[in-house]
Amino acid sequence: MITLRKNEQIEIYQVELALKEKTKQSPFISVLILAQEQGEITAESLQQNLLPTLPIRACNNLLIRLTQQEYLEKTRKQTYRNDIFGRRSFGGFYDDEENESDYNNSSFTLTEHGEQSAIDKSFWIGEKGIYNVYVSHSNLLNQQIIRTEKVERSEDDRNGNRIIRTPHFVSQYHNQILNINKKEIRIEEIEEKCFQLNSVDCSLEIQATNDETLLKILKANQGLFQTSFETNETDLKEELLMNSNEFDYDENKKVILSEFNQDNLSFNRKVKLKNPYFQDNQFNSVEIENVAFIPSDKRNAELWLNEILFRGIDMYFLDENSFNEFATVKAKPIFEHYTFPLPTRKLLKQTIAKKENAFYQTAKLETIDYLNY
Repeated sequence: MITLRKNEQIEIYQVELALKEKTKQSPFISVLILAQEQGEITAESLQQNLLPTLPIRACNNLLIRLTQQEYLEKTRKQTYRNDIFGRRSFGGFYDDEENESDYNNSSFTLTEHGEQSAIDKSFWIGEKGIYNVYVSHSNLLNQQIIRTEKVERSEDDRNGNRIIRTPHFVSQYHNQILNINKKEIRIEEIEEKCFQLNSVDCSLEIQATNDETLLKILKANQGLFQTSFETNETDLKEELLMNSNEFDYDENKKVILSEFNQDNLSFNRKVKLKNPYFQDNQFNSVEIENVAFIPSDKRNAELWLNEILFRGIDMYFLDENSFNEFATVKAKPIFEHYTFPLPTRKLLKQTIAKKENAFYQTAKLETIDYLNY
């Protein structure tokens, strides 16, 4: 897992809004599904199929309410007139309910909006009031409004709050759907003026695992906003290493090129980035695990391999083949990137002879000579 953190200043505007929130719990959803299944719906069919204890008039009022909210529309009934001779005139018709304001005895069909709600099994619940609107200008987000929080009482200008014209980056979301903490919100009305409150210092985090990546904004360790982020741990690690000037990173091989260091021969290490950059944002220092390292060039590769062979000698070699097999296995990670002659037993013995602590390793390399002698 990789977790990036940075400070993020969040602006707050107190605005009068009318908004709707999408829910999966409304009892009206079953009414819309019934209308979808039957093709149309009436007060009688609603009572018969869903609400047997509700009077017809109340069922009709419910359908009217859904019509006013643009989930349903009244079906137009066409009635033909007779001409002056008493014959039916096929050339003209009129809506015999055109002037009815109470919609009594009407049938209704789903609007496009209602059809979508029936498919999604969702319903929009509206409310109006004063809201604290939290705004981030981070380029990592696909929307600037990250939270709407209803307040009981509006602020005034005694605490340094200023009345301003509602900023465009708030008003632009009029009639737009926002995804805020796994909820869909549609802002239908935005007051032209608002209070600008004091900004708050928050923490922006990107947390990447093999399964998903989350972007969070927290205020005093309390979550203000969370959403999925379109990257994964592998790609995030790759971009962080590519953008770093703290290492010599090979983008093609996806490895850090390193000089020989006898105190660290590992090909897989944890690295610390002091100033990590991701999508033009600088984050706090971060540690990344499982980063591949290889020698920076052939000279360093030879030094690296000699040290690996020296530390890996844990047996007596009874013939040249057994040493060559040992050396070939140890050299495999390096020979995937560099090609040079594998050190012979004799050459390795000469190389490590200069080391003060090479007595036992030298003895194991010389076993063949004593046996042959």
